[in-house]
Amino acid sequence: MAATNSLERALVLLKAIEQTPGGLRNADISRQLKIPKSSCTYIVSRLEREGYLIQDPVSKRYKIGLTPIALAHGALREVGIRTVAEPALYKLTNQTGLSAGIGVLQRGRVLLVDRVEGPRFVDRAIEAAAGRTSYRVRAQRDIGRVLPAHSTALGKVLLAFLPRQQVMDLVAKYGLARSTATTIVSKKRLLAELDLVRKQRYAIADGEVYADLRALSIPIFDADGEVRAAVSVNGSPNEPIWDDLPKLVRTVEEAARDISRRARILAQA
Repeated sequence: MAATNSLERALVLLKAIEQTPGGLRNADISRQLKIPKSSCTYIVSRLEREGYLIQDPVSKRYKIGLTPIALAHGALREVGIRTVAEPALYKLTNQTGLSAGIGVLQRGRVLLVDRVEGPRFVDRAIEAAAGRTSYRVRAQRDIGRVLPAHSTALGKVLLAFLPRQQVMDLVAKYGLARSTATTIVSKKRLLAELDLVRKQRYAIADGEVYADLRALSIPIFDADGEVRAAVSVNGSPNEPIWDDLPKLVRTVEEAARDISRRARILAQA
């Protein structure tokens, strides 16, 4: 359904620009969203004035400005579990050498609410700066990033503890997009995977979003026994830490229990 008023058009416009690397020109926006040029000019000028958009002086393309970033950080501050998770994440990176993160399910997607880079990642970044290797860019790692649920370890854990019908509704809405050769794109296979995750209480995503990334995630239970978030570690599949999976699972489970305990204390304060 086409956006019919200025507010709807502004929201659709922001989403279109956010999803377009390099941004969009006014004419591109008008044509893509079927908005009259005069209306498009009015909306982008107002959004630019308020900092929601910025215009590149050379290419004349509009890109997302700093105001949405500030709003996003404000929203993340309100995610209570982030406050208590950071010590556990730093401990995890120190114990495993992997990067660690916390995610919650929001509108059927995984919202990355906190992340700490591991020493191995830092080493790769330094090597990349010297031109000796490559590493995942910040846009792929940013806090506040929205990730697919079916192909991430965090997402699998969060989906596994939902009612089956809710999972089916989310699959119907978002589909099972393929990112790599190992991404799960079969509904039957996904449901079988979620059954296994619920039974073993951990999930693994092996090259399912990025071919060179392996992740392990553990659910974080609240005082009522509900899964509200998940903690994960991730890094290169070649890291020796993956050779002893049971030990790694226990380490991440300990972090999940610590975060859960701290969250309960905070809630009771």
